[in-house]
Amino acid sequence: MVFKMKLNFMKKQLFLILLIISFIAKAQNKTDANETESQKSMTELLKKKRHSLSLDVIAGLVFPAFNPRYEYVLNKYSGIGADLNINFDDENGSQILEKFSFSPYYRQYFFSKEDYGAKGFYGEGFFKFYTYENDTYLFEDSINTNTEAYFETALGVGIGWKWVSNSGFFIDINGGLGRNLGFADDPNDRDFTGKFGVNFGWQF
Repeated sequence: MVFKMKLNFMKKQLFLILLIISFIAKAQNKTDANETESQKSMTELLKKKRHSLSLDVIAGLVFPAFNPRYEYVLNKYSGIGADLNINFDDENGSQILEKFSFSPYYRQYFFSKEDYGAKGFYGEGFFKFYTYENDTYLFEDSINTNTEAYFETALGVGIGWKWVSNSGFFIDINGGLGRNLGFADDPNDRDFTGKFGVNFGWQF
């Protein structure tokens, strides 16, 4: 008797689970059916192409610098990735903001009918680990200087806009501001650091 009661209870649970799954599937199908052809195309693109590589063209033009970026698309609405910046300019002294930086980030996309599927306007949060140089004048001498290298870490936020074509080519314009956490033993403390770029890349 007890066994039959447990069996009936399990059957009811199984029926309830199947009913919930069926309801979710119908809701998903209804959502997919409401997508435009462009949105459906982008959804299919994201299922196949979740990796993207790009290069900041501004960094290459303003400095002799190499600034690649990698992003992995988690779903239509978010992605994770990292920026790498290597600055080869040794002639501008203290004008160089950074010699090297590594910035992992999490990105959240905001979509509309026109911008759907890990593209369009987004906001991101990031960490930034970087080194920079400061020139200090020796004994107030404008000719003789001492160059010191420092390591700093920052926590920041940024915004941007990403255009993605059906072929996978994209343009990403972004900017952000980070608050330094005070790891650098620099007498001329820097409170903030920037993060800006115009990236051209490919999603694959």
